Amino acid sequence: MKFRKPFVVMSCAAVMTSVLYGCSTKTEEPVKQPQASGQATSVPKQEPTKIKVALETGGLKYVEQSSDINSDKYVKKLEELANVDLNLQLIQHTNYEQNLTLLMAGGELPDLLQTHGINTPQIAPAIDAGQLLPLNDLIDKYGPNLKKNIPQESWDSAKVSKDGKIYGIPQPNPIRVDTVTYIRKDWLNKIGMAEPKTVDDYIKMLTAFRDQDPNGNGKKDEIPFSARAKLSFGYAFFGAYDVQPQAWKFIDGQLVPNIIRPEMVDALKIYQKLYAEKLIDNEVLVNQGKDWDAKIKAQAIVGMWAHSSAQPDSWATSVKAGDPKAEIAVIASPVGPSGKPGGIYSMGSTVSDFVWTISKNVKDPAAIIKFLDWYYATGDKAKDDFFVYGLKGTDYTEEGGKVKYNYPTTDQGNSEQFMHQEWIHFTGPKTHLTDPEYIKNKPGGGGDMILKSLAVAAKEGLVDDGLDMPTMPSAVAHPELKYDGLWLEFAAKVMTGKESADKFNDFVADWKKRGGDQLIKEATEWYNKMHKK
Repeated sequence: MKFRKPFVVMSCAAVMTSVLYGCSTKTEEPVKQPQASGQATSVPKQEPTKIKVALETGGLKYVEQSSDINSDKYVKKLEELANVDLNLQLIQHTNYEQNLTLLMAGGELPDLLQTHGINTPQIAPAIDAGQLLPLNDLIDKYGPNLKKNIPQESWDSAKVSKDGKIYGIPQPNPIRVDTVTYIRKDWLNKIGMAEPKTVDDYIKMLTAFRDQDPNGNGKKDEIPFSARAKLSFGYAFFGAYDVQPQAWKFIDGQLVPNIIRPEMVDALKIYQKLYAEKLIDNEVLVNQGKDWDAKIKAQAIVGMWAHSSAQPDSWATSVKAGDPKAEIAVIASPVGPSGKPGGIYSMGSTVSDFVWTISKNVKDPAAIIKFLDWYYATGDKAKDDFFVYGLKGTDYTEEGGKVKYNYPTTDQGNSEQFMHQEWIHFTGPKTHLTDPEYIKNKPGGGGDMILKSLAVAAKEGLVDDGLDMPTMPSAVAHPELKYDGLWLEFAAKVMTGKESADKFNDFVADWKKRGGDQLIKEATEWYNKMHKK
């Protein structure tokens, strides 16, 4: 099935009618419907569609600390607006892959399952086993807004479709470079340096963060640069050398993973230097999200990190909670031999983090498609205001027909904003990320921070020639071939000084011998097919 690509990805479609979501015609209360004669008649209001949904917590404290997420005020409002009755089952962010694997192995899948793509190791077997529904015909019949607003590129993505069959509804990705470099601007001012540009500039800045007591407490407790376990959010210097570890490059007729490209040697030597000189958090290989978060925010002892290009205002608020004097800035990522800032991650897909799949055992799949289609429907101001501004009377008020939004100024406020703008916004236009008017009106210069951050992001992001590539058979049989297997093990040894970067060729030979050559062959065949070579 081919869908028409819209001129603007985030545009909205025609108004949906009130026939949505009814599994039953049980009468709750009469609704007055105007007739041509001017008379009004009573029609039954449809009972809310019951949908079991499994989705990731995302490590969000607001979600994970909720005593009952199904009673949350934002969840209840979503149910009211969409006329659904959701039963949310949380997949914990910590050990997400293992938790999802256990869910899939349990046999009884939820009606609607949030995934990171149908091509992931946890979901791909379910597609092959026929546990998840192909959705082409259902979308054709019940998803006019989905068809109109989601571009063909997204439907064709291996995260969404396989062999011409659509198995998932993508969440849109209006910002394809979604991770940028953050620094403590007040620290930079304290050490009297200009914003760094090159790798050498960055190392000089991090060294000064370590040695010059920029937080002014008389203790050498600063962590110049921090990231999470598996070096997550710590790839800035790999990007500078064009070897972002999760990405691939088409070279000399082959699709090759960056983890075996020779440029990786120089990048690993940089990380070895950072670790040896304590310029990077020496707990970086084991840092869990909450620990990393606490060091940056509550303790306010980190000088450089990476995160969302769309949320510098939230970060500024959170870091100030740990240090009221804190100022943060988003700056261009380090420039390496290429002369361009590579960034933290490669440029992303038009498909965002999540793809929604439907179990083959669901009683009324059409109702679920209608529910997801509703996210794109136009003409529903209450819905549109909710996903941007939250709850009327709590998060915003209206005066003279204009919204007065209580832009959050606390961690709790940021968490609640994230709930209605992102966490329960399963698909549909992300107006809060694309509307300059909404962005620029944020208080305290927050809007300017976001616009500047997005401008920085727009100049970064290396191309991943393996973008959205499904998991190849060799990677299924030998998961150690992926970036977080043999390469991460080798990189950790080099970084901590237990292995020389000069042993890189030995690592590559071992990687190829264990199935890497076959993986490259499979990946190249996929690439040639996708690009019709």
